[in-house]
Amino acid sequence: MTHAATNAMLKTVTLLKGNVTSADILEGKLNAMLQDERDAFIVADMGEILHKHLRWHEALPRVAPFYAVKYNDKPPVIRTLACLGAGFDCTSKNEIDLVLQNGVIPERIIFGNPCKKASHIKHAAARGVHTMVFDCEDELEKVARIHPTARLVLRIPTTSEFELSSENERNFKVDMKLSMNLLLTAKRLGLNVIGLSFHFPSSSYFVKFFVQAIIEARSIVEMAKKLEISLKLLDIGGGFHGKVNGVETFEEVALKVKEALDTNFPKGSNIHMIAEPGRYYVQSAITLAANIIAKKSETTDGKCSFMYFLNDGIYSSFFGVMYNRCTVIKPLSLKGENEVTFQSTLWGHTCAGGDCIAKNCFLPELSTGDWLIFKNMGAYSMTTWSMFNGYSPPECEFVMAQNDWETLQILPEAMKTFVPLEDTGLHVPLCCVQKS
Repeated sequence: MTHAATNAMLKTVTLLKGNVTSADILEGKLNAMLQDERDAFIVADMGEILHKHLRWHEALPRVAPFYAVKYNDKPPVIRTLACLGAGFDCTSKNEIDLVLQNGVIPERIIFGNPCKKASHIKHAAARGVHTMVFDCEDELEKVARIHPTARLVLRIPTTSEFELSSENERNFKVDMKLSMNLLLTAKRLGLNVIGLSFHFPSSSYFVKFFVQAIIEARSIVEMAKKLEISLKLLDIGGGFHGKVNGVETFEEVALKVKEALDTNFPKGSNIHMIAEPGRYYVQSAITLAANIIAKKSETTDGKCSFMYFLNDGIYSSFFGVMYNRCTVIKPLSLKGENEVTFQSTLWGHTCAGGDCIAKNCFLPELSTGDWLIFKNMGAYSMTTWSMFNGYSPPECEFVMAQNDWETLQILPEAMKTFVPLEDTGLHVPLCCVQKS
């Protein structure tokens, strides 16, 4: 971590003194706001990102993380991850520029969008970002025309990627024939394919997908050798959950992934590994506090239920509810755990009929002016804000506890020293190379 990177981070993150934590900041804000001034707000704990990074290197020491910027693109997040030594997975020229503007060298960026605008490919080339993903012949022809010296990574094509094979089980199949045809097309066009990638969205995540994809990737590497194409990189994508107290811990998932990598690409196999975690890093770092601005009640068959209207909604922090059917909203009230609960529906503050945050959640009876707390809000909540109906997004305070800051200062040298990966166009932490 350079002195310049540290200074850049300090400009956007509040360092907490003594034993003060992000929870203390949240509580202080809740108590300080007057009844009629209780706007929604966010507390973002950058120390949580630090701890996720340390856990990543402990669990997957050979896999260099390239943070998926789309999950949370705020400068304090980018700068914190830059200080930690992460790489960055960008999907557009604006994301590339954002990362570069925050002091990251282009060799720490992979252009992870497999279907790019021609102008964005040209822009990436001009900025020195030469490693990019593709998944179809048209993309290869586009790259050959615009950036023929790019280092290319084949996104492994699949058929019916999340096809239901039975009522309770999902499978995907790798299209080996298409994979080989794409490699042959790239060779015919004189392009340099240096690796493979795959990606499973968090909403359809199963550990077995990773294991199966790693096995299939090994087969493609072996088949590529027969075409005299030497693949040197495996990008295992994202899909790692970032919740605290999730169904399956990150370490449990990572252990299975690590075993599959070690079996199929053992040390000395000359295959370097990266990943594109996004949700994993930021989901648990963000806590939202929203206030009840109105309340309605109704009684059906003798049962009372409530509707609460909040000063936030799906066109702001809860946008994920609209496009991710697996998003589960779990509001926490500040009342005691022993309170009687009622079936409740949470609505946003816009005039849109679809601005429903959550249905059928159970909460104690609340009043206008009461707070609800939403944890694990770091993924997408700050990148999909809109100004619909003229509402501004919640204010956010980025903080880091003193002990986390001290930990950041003493990171191992091998975690913050970068080395180039042969013929990939990428630089990764030395510690990942040492483990390979």
